[in-house]
Amino acid sequence: MRWFFVAFGTVTAILFLSFIAWIATRVMHMDAANYYVGKVMIYDLYGVAVILAYSAFVGAWHLWEKLTGRMEAESSSSQGGDGGGS
Repeated sequence: MRWFFVAFGTVTAILFLSFIAWIATRVMHMDAANYYVGKVMIYDLYGVAVILAYSAFVGAWHLWEKLTGRMEAESSSSQGGDGGGS
């Protein structure tokens, strides 16, 4: 799961830094650089969308398992199958 947090942090950092770069190039009237910074921002937003889609999929998967009772079935089978704890 560490890869997820590294990917999320990287995408967030790139988006933040590119937003600052976009403002800087816009204020300095560097239109060519502003165009490329904007492209980086768009591609980074695609990365954000992939991360969010993955998070939504995993969340829906866990919700489905909880609603259908599969999580409880797996935990009881790993405890010995008798359905009780201690």
